[in-house]
Amino acid sequence: MHFTFAKKLTLSYLFVVLVTLVLTGLLFTRRLRSDFISHLEQSLVSQAILTRADTMPAFEQKVGAYQSIVQALARETGSRITLIRADGTVISDSEQDPGELAGMENHLMRPEVQAALNTGSGKAIRYSKTLQEDMLYVAVPAVSSGKLNGVVRTALPLTEVNRRISTFQKDLLRAGAAAMIFALAIAVLSVRRVSRPLEKLTDLAQRIGRGEYPAEQSVETPDEFGQLAKTLVEMSKRIQEKVQELNLERTQLAAILSALVESVIAVDHEGKILFLNPAAESLFRVSALQVKGRPMLEALRHSVLSDVIAKTLTGKKVVAEEITVHSPEEHILAVQALPVAYGEGRTGILVALNDITDLRKLERVRQEFVANVTHELKTPLTSIKGFTETLLDGALEDPSHNREFLTTIQEHATRLGFLIDDLLDLAAIEAKRMEYRFESVSVPDVVERILKGLAPMAKGGKIQIQNDLSPSLPKVRADRDKLAQVFINLIDNAIKFNKPNGLIKISAEAKGKNLVISVRDSGIGIPQTDLPRIFERFYRVDKARSREMGGTGLGLSIVKHLVEAHHGTVSVQSIVDQGSNFTVSLPLAL
Repeated sequence: MHFTFAKKLTLSYLFVVLVTLVLTGLLFTRRLRSDFISHLEQSLVSQAILTRADTMPAFEQKVGAYQSIVQALARETGSRITLIRADGTVISDSEQDPGELAGMENHLMRPEVQAALNTGSGKAIRYSKTLQEDMLYVAVPAVSSGKLNGVVRTALPLTEVNRRISTFQKDLLRAGAAAMIFALAIAVLSVRRVSRPLEKLTDLAQRIGRGEYPAEQSVETPDEFGQLAKTLVEMSKRIQEKVQELNLERTQLAAILSALVESVIAVDHEGKILFLNPAAESLFRVSALQVKGRPMLEALRHSVLSDVIAKTLTGKKVVAEEITVHSPEEHILAVQALPVAYGEGRTGILVALNDITDLRKLERVRQEFVANVTHELKTPLTSIKGFTETLLDGALEDPSHNREFLTTIQEHATRLGFLIDDLLDLAAIEAKRMEYRFESVSVPDVVERILKGLAPMAKGGKIQIQNDLSPSLPKVRADRDKLAQVFINLIDNAIKFNKPNGLIKISAEAKGKNLVISVRDSGIGIPQTDLPRIFERFYRVDKARSREMGGTGLGLSIVKHLVEAHHGTVSVQSIVDQGSNFTVSLPLAL
């Protein structure tokens, strides 16, 4: 059962009143009983003294001689009168017949008799077997001429005392019930006055707990409740200010952490995850809510990162390492773990993971680029230098060889020119310095002119070119010259890497808002392992054959950049010894 404060306080009031009434009733009952018995004792003593004066000769008579006189006196006083000799023999009793006196037991050892014989008076309360009720006995000695003849004893039943006590108790109960009702009414009124502001204070505290932060004071009293309400309102204002500050800081921190490209992980002193920012969630393919509170190794399943955390927790110093994760793509991460002290002397870890995969890839590409450019420049330069030295050493005067040497020098110089032009074009494209003049362009017209220019090359390689481009195809939004450069590279490669008597098929179709052009050949094809890198600078599948055919290794990279500058895409599908299919998708002109 749920007891409210008001109920508890009301019951407390009633309990105090009840205990007070009970204690008062017990005290007054005992005091009233004592007063009644004292009053009876005095009355019985007086009756005993009067009886002693009238019955003194009876102690020298035989048993029962004064029986009628004793009974008459008992009727007048309303008490029981007993005459007892000094040896304890009952010689007269107002409640007995004369014939029954001889059979009464000796009363010498009765307490009141002993007290009267020894001290001059005696009293006792006990149950009377003769009358079968509680009796109050009072005894006085009967002395004549200095001789102790016996004891005169008077007695009264306590029935009247008990009746009066019972009546008093009933009256006390009625008064107590009335007092309890009155006390209940007073308690309810008093408790209501106390509980009403307390309920308001409770409601105020609950509203603060729910984050409502009321500004008004609900209890306007000069007592402690009013002061407490005022304090709660002031506390509410301070809490609201602090909560707003914390929310602002949390929002700012969350915004900063969410905007960070770097992954951030917070770990407590036991190595359990406290926080992951969105970048870390994306990197490890987990949800911050799911892994919060779980050990690092169990949540992220990366033993090297877990070792970095353990090392930082043990050494209490910054640890910086590079690690590799697979999720499922491979990522190279620069990890910096920083120990951070927080409450109660505990130290957690703040981990920052910077994805340097692209940086390492760019570094590798740069190294390969430098190596490739160096090689591509060195080879023709070496040839030019060698033939030039040969000519200077006398071969210039040799008519049978000088023109051959000069032709070779010219070919290598031309190759260098192509390489430099491609490098300059690629640099301009990547630096976004290339200028484009976009217009509505007919792809069949562009391809037709390219095919005319490449016809001798195709004829020399016995390559058949099938142009399936319909003049009715929709136009695309493009730079005509740049678009021509794209298809020159694709068709030139299709011719170079085709088989004798091979076939090149050029087709196109409109798909949605794009025109998809396909350049398919029946050549040597590209291995599946090389397909992901085919559009990289200087990447060659068959390096020896590429150089033999004068390729720079930059053509497909230039194609990719130019197509993307047109907001299009380029892709390739290929099977070794069965040919390749390059697909270019370009947006249609509006």
